[in-house]
Amino acid sequence: MSATRNGFTNHHKFPHYIMTLMLFILCAQIPLSAQSKSDIANGLRAQKEGKYAQDFVPTKEEHPFALDPVGDTVITLGGVAFLGVDYLIEKRNEKKNNAPIFIGSPYDPDSITGIDSVFMNPYSKNLDITGDVLQIATMLTPAIVMLKAPKSDFLTIGMMYLESVLWAYSAKEFGKNIANRIRPYMYYSGYPQSEVNSGDWHKSFPSGHTTLAFNAAAFTSYTFGTYFPDSKLKIPVIAASYSLAAATAYMRMRSGNHFFTDVLTGAVIGTNTGLLVPILHTYFAQLNKSGRGLTARILPNGLLLRYAY
Repeated sequence: MSATRNGFTNHHKFPHYIMTLMLFILCAQIPLSAQSKSDIANGLRAQKEGKYAQDFVPTKEEHPFALDPVGDTVITLGGVAFLGVDYLIEKRNEKKNNAPIFIGSPYDPDSITGIDSVFMNPYSKNLDITGDVLQIATMLTPAIVMLKAPKSDFLTIGMMYLESVLWAYSAKEFGKNIANRIRPYMYYSGYPQSEVNSGDWHKSFPSGHTTLAFNAAAFTSYTFGTYFPDSKLKIPVIAASYSLAAATAYMRMRSGNHFFTDVLTGAVIGTNTGLLVPILHTYFAQLNKSGRGLTARILPNGLLLRYAY
């Protein structure tokens, strides 16, 4: 930690719940060993049992996404490098005293104009916690895809999601370190002193919760729709994912943590990262079809990696 010029400490830590999610996804790859043909057999069996298996019949393109050693290395290292740039910018801000100075009392709410003034709110701990819960729930929605897609694609889906989270997180940190925008709750009495002490009070733009929530919603919607284009559940899955993300954004405003433009920007960033990563992996799948690229499959006795060029 380093001291800022307001006398408080700042921090740059990856949230524990995101780390837990990443570890869960990675560990989930190990024990799963069914192949796509067993999924089809299970679907037919479920259909006979009247379990609406038609909603989970994969697209004719059985593996629409694929990993690629070059492509995924570039995506991953690019995201890590982006995060490194965020860290350097934050340290530069601390060294050059670029962070805002806390004046010791609430700021003037009349200084906020336009649509942001309409959605300003004082701090609410209960609504803050509600926003946290909604974000985590939204970030878990890709599990719907992982549970219903061919089990041999679990590694590919998991890696794609981790990459999208990495880029979404890096992008929102970049915005926070560049903008240093004061949070809405600082314009009212009753602001959380713990956030002032940590230096998080001037990290309003963009909304990180909203960024990660919309990243998950976009990722879930695109991958589920790609695997099951004719499923009756496609629209409900998309609607539920984006509803959770929108509720997260709303709670971030109602709790006093963010302005409207904060959550709007976060939604745009998250939607783009959540779509771009899986779209790139459809291109990698086309490379595999042409006999090039990496194929990753989980087999009963281990993991098969095949690369052709």
